[in-house]
This record gives sequence, structure tokens and C-alpha cells, in this order.
Amino acid sequence: MISQFLEEEQVNMVAAVLAVIFVVISIILGVAGRFMFAAGELTGALASWGVVALFGLIGLILQAVVLYQWSAVINQNLSNTQQMFLYLKERIEDPLRGEIGFFANRMEEFTIPTWPYWVYLAMYIISLFTGWYALLFNLLGFIFLAFYINNIFKSTSKVSNLKNKVYHYLKEEKGVSLSGEVYRIPSRNIITFIILSVITLSIYWLYLLVKLSSEINNYVKSDEKMRKEIEEVFRAAAQA
Repeated sequence: MISQFLEEEQVNMVAAVLAVIFVVISIILGVAGRFMFAAGELTGALASWGVVALFGLIGLILQAVVLYQWSAVINQNLSNTQQMFLYLKERIEDPLRGEIGFFANRMEEFTIPTWPYWVYLAMYIISLFTGWYALLFNLLGFIFLAFYINNIFKSTSKVSNLKNKVYHYLKEEKGVSLSGEVYRIPSRNIITFIILSVITLSIYWLYLLVKLSSEINNYVKSDEKMRKEIEEVFRAAAQA
């Protein structure tokens, strides 16, 4: 039984949505605070900015959690995929056995490095205390964030190709009944991501925070479903 230790983790969608909500509210209150300050309502402005600081901090923490989960979830899926390929290698006697073993050994190549995430987070925090230089640190942070996201696109795309090759073979040559294919996370141009995030004042980034979280969950859920279908076929064959 392999399904007992191949359960997939998922990105917390509630945290992703709440991160967007807190950031949006903090932006609205920040603008309101500026209007109150311009109107001479100093107390109201200070109160508004205090809430902005609190909500901004909560939004930052939630974003940090979701961003970290992106790589953690995908790297866990890579480990599960490796275990599945090793499982298949022990049960397939034809020439593809060696190729599946080769695929299993390659899984570590696709591990998502987390250091760009930590650099992005450090740049974001520094930007909160650097006044006029905040824009520079935010831009540098977004570059590292883009690199982090690009690694996610590259890893999932390459691994999806390997999975679909193996699963297609099982379906066509071994008669394994599979209900579909692994969901493929759409790849996005990283330069376009940076430009859109800048010119939309991070609105595109907030959209992608939720959208990519959902896509990663669809990716791992579809893969888990297919792995369980494969296991059921081989278990039934072993019992026959």
C-alpha cells in the first residue's frame, strides 16, 4: 500500500484569500488616512494608519505562509512522484522499467529552491524601513520573487511531461484505466509578471497569489487521484 504515505499537502486557500483582503483593506485605509490628514483630521489619520500597519503586517504574514507553501507542496509532490516511479519500477518487467527508474532518480533535479523566497521576504521587510528607497527594495524583491515563481513553472512543467509519458504508457500499453491526466499549471512569462505587477501597483500580484495557489492544488490533487488509480490496478493484479 503506497497511498498511506503519499497523501498530498495543499496550499491554504483561505490564507491566500485573506492575504489579498487584508492588503486591499490596508491600501483603502491608507488612502483614506491621507485624505483625513489633508483635511486636518490628524487623529483620524493616525488611527487609520495604525490599522494600515496592523493589516499590512497580517497580510505580509499570510503572503509569506502561502508563498512558502508553494514550494513545500510541490517538493512534497516530487517526493511522492519519486516513490510512485520506484513502485512502478518494481512491478513492470518490460524495457520501460529502466526508464522509470531513471525518471525516479531525476526527481531531485526539479526540487524548488527556497532561497529566492527568503531573499524576497527580506527585501520586502527592509523596504518597510527605508523611506524613499522602499521602491528600489520592492523592485529587487519582485525580481527574486519572479525567479522563485519561474522555478515553480519550470519544475512542474518538466515533471508533468515525465508523468504524462509514464501514465500514457500505462494506459495504452498496460491497459491501466485512468480517468484523465495530471493538471498542468499554465506557464507565465516572468518579465510580463514583473511589469504587470509594477504598473498595476501589485494588483496583478494579488490576483496571481490566489490563482497560482489554486492551480498548484489542482496539480497535486489530480496527481494524487491518478496515483491511487494506478495503485488499485496493480494491487488487484497482485491479488488475482
